[in-house]
Amino acid sequence: MKRTVAFIVVIVMAALIIFGVFAIRARRSQMMMGGGMGGMGGGYQLELMAVASDGKEIEPSSEVTSVTGDLQAGSAAQKSGDLIVAITLNPYPAKAGGPTEFDVTVTDLSGNPVDDAEISLDLTMPSMPMPPNKPGMEFVSDGKYHTSAPFTMRGWWRIEVIIKRGSVSQSVLFDLGL
Repeated sequence: MKRTVAFIVVIVMAALIIFGVFAIRARRSQMMMGGGMGGMGGGYQLELMAVASDGKEIEPSSEVTSVTGDLQAGSAAQKSGDLIVAITLNPYPAKAGGPTEFDVTVTDLSGNPVDDAEISLDLTMPSMPMPPNKPGMEFVSDGKYHTSAPFTMRGWWRIEVIIKRGSVSQSVLFDLGL
């Protein structure tokens, strides 16, 4: 059954790519697969994106944006709309069950610190239903925000950094394998 569903998904995606609706990028991932099963090395991570008829990638809405990046070196940064969001984890690698310190720095595209934002995290395991783990972040200074929260178990985690400024909400997603 799983193979049939996977085959149908591949056929549909191939048709959409052939007709120019979507494009796929693949890149090698060094993340551990299989959660607490001892790991199965790396794999390939596929990224599906919408493309216009002229072949250009369609950008997400500027009102609510969401981008994803790998957090495999303990820190990462991404552009989201008119902001650059950087995150650092300490300790790295993070340990399941223990506290992890999260430091987020938010700047505008010119590098000026953003001090007027309300920042929170949403820590989820996409493959498992988990209780909410949504710590708010405390403003430190110069666009820097801090909090501490645990990863409750080994596996694939998604860290969503939610930035609210007035009525505009943006989010940046970072993927992490423990």
